[in-house]
Amino acid sequence: MYITYAEVLERYSMLKTWAANSPMLNNEIAYAEKQVNGILATHFSTPFSGAHPTIKDICIDLVYYRSLILKDPDQAEKIKPFIEGRFENLKNGKEYIMTDSNTAIGPSATLNDEVWTNLEDYHPTFSVLDADNPKSVIDPDRIEAEEDERS
Repeated sequence: MYITYAEVLERYSMLKTWAANSPMLNNEIAYAEKQVNGILATHFSTPFSGAHPTIKDICIDLVYYRSLILKDPDQAEKIKPFIEGRFENLKNGKEYIMTDSNTAIGPSATLNDEVWTNLEDYHPTFSVLDADNPKSVIDPDRIEAEEDERS
């Protein structure tokens, strides 16, 4: 999704000898990408639409860290604060996600808010009923409310 096997090995070539085979490292890559999405989902809309350089950088380091936990747990503990710090800096707006076009993406304050809808007062639009059923059409009150909002 964000990084490739080759990109990881370009930075951490020793992983080629640590991982018994490429599928093992590819699994670490997949889980690292999911972990990045999970950690950043509280402040960003994930998954990201592209493989932004900042996200790639964190994913590559996270694959190394995850692999290092098995190989050298003491060394892994030494780099853990660095990786956690990157996540916290992104979530707190101290660091931004940079895109390939040098656009900065900051955390979204609205993602920490409670999920809600403004459509709860209207009947659902989609149904398994046939098209002539009144419940299969858009609620006329909703249409009127949206027209009023546009004017």
